[in-house]
Parts: sequence; C-alpha cells; structure tokens
Amino acid sequence: MMKPYYPPSNEPPEITYLFIDGGYLRDKYKKAISEWFNNDVVDLRNIDFSAVKIHFKAKKVFYYDCLDKIKNKDEKDEDFETRKSKQEDDFNQIRSLEGYHVKLGSLVGTPNNKRQKEVDVLLTVDMMNHTIRNNMTNAVLIAGDRDFKPVVESLVSMGMYVKIASDPRSTSSELRYAADDYIPLSFDNYYSWSSQELRNKYPIPRTDQDRARPSDANFLKQGKVDGYKAELFQKDSEFILFFEKKISNGYPLKLSSNSQERLELYYSLK
Repeated sequence: MMKPYYPPSNEPPEITYLFIDGGYLRDKYKKAISEWFNNDVVDLRNIDFSAVKIHFKAKKVFYYDCLDKIKNKDEKDEDFETRKSKQEDDFNQIRSLEGYHVKLGSLVGTPNNKRQKEVDVLLTVDMMNHTIRNNMTNAVLIAGDRDFKPVVESLVSMGMYVKIASDPRSTSSELRYAADDYIPLSFDNYYSWSSQELRNKYPIPRTDQDRARPSDANFLKQGKVDGYKAELFQKDSEFILFFEKKISNGYPLKLSSNSQERLELYYSLK
C-alpha cells in the first residue's frame, strides 16, 4: 500500500528567542522560593538557566543585568572586591551556556537606593533588531515593568508574536495586554528552574496518583483554601493533605510528606 503524499509545508520553522530582565527574575525567584529553601537562595548560581531555556523552547536567550559597583555602607574593600568578582563569575557562568548571551548595564544611585541604567535600552534594541532581521518568529520576555509596553506594542504591530512571562502579582496589566499571550510564573516554575542540589535537599511533597480520600489514616484537622475544603491526615509517619477538588482541573488532589510543617508550607507557597 502506498503511503500518502504530503506536500512540503511553506510555513517557516518556529524560532523562539527569550529575553530576560535579570534583575526582575532574580527578585521574583527569591521572593517565591526562598522560604521553601530555608533562605539558601542567595545568588544566580541557584538558578538552572539551562532549564529556563528548555522550558520556553528557546533557540537563543538574551540575559540583561547589572554589575553592582556601588560599595555598600560599612563594606570593607576586600569584601567589596570579592562581591564584584563573584558577580562577574556568575555572569560568565551564564555566558558559557549554549545559546546564551549576557549584556550588562550599570547601577547608579546610593547604597540604599540603587537603580538599573541602560538595561531597558539594551533589551529594547535587541528585540527590535531581531524582529527587523526576521531572526525569530516568537519573542518571549521575562519582565513585569510597564516600561516595556512600547517595545512590545511595536513588535506586535510588526507581526512578531510576543509573549510576556512573569509573576502575576507583580506585573503591569498594560504590559500583559500589549502582548499576544501571557505566561504566569508560579512556584512550580521557580522550583523546576532551581539547581539539582537544592531540589535534592528540599524535595517537594509527593502527589499521590490514588486520589481517593484517605480511609485508613487519622484525621487531624480541616480548613479551606480558595473556597475548597482541605483535610489533613496522618498515617504512621506520613502526613496527607487532601482536597476534594483540585483548583486547576476539578479532580481531587492528594499530597504526601513526612513533615506536616513542610506539607502546609508547600501548599501555602503554591
């Protein structure tokens, strides 16, 4: 039997470029995930940037940040030089990854009031250049500042498909609406982008495939989360958090952990 013939598609391959406002990503990552990692998150080395690239299926990633050359109050000269050297090493580590490009602006101001300079301009120029040259078919921007609204609107008017990825709690609604699509970043995203070392040290609770309400465990207490009843059980050394309905798809959700405190913290962070 002859195989059916399908004519070659005239559609160009999809090429995604990812643009990251580094200061924004670092800040939101720390706020979202630090408590789960017992505040072990202190620098860029905790983020697995290869995982970020894979998540967005990006061919190239452009990362924008600043080298902090403003000496903090009471900071010793030796500590200041060590801190700058560590930042440079962190940026070089990102540069070494396949498909990654790092561009640095500068910080201005005082030790108590530091502000980024040139980062927005560098990012905007690159997004425009790659659009004009038809280097990409999709642009994803990790940022939440309203200042990026004009470049997003310009790219959309030029035919580029633009997505904004950010923390929903700290994103300009005008920026979101200017793009073609919006990708909310959640605890699960930040956790999956964390180093393997941290994830091994602080594993998340298990999601049980058996979604039935526990019948052979001791009932401890119950409450409500966003209107959904939550029940906490204990079976031997294991704690079980059960929701009659999972908010995302309507199915029951059952989480298990050997720590009651970590189990409750996990769901509060999510």
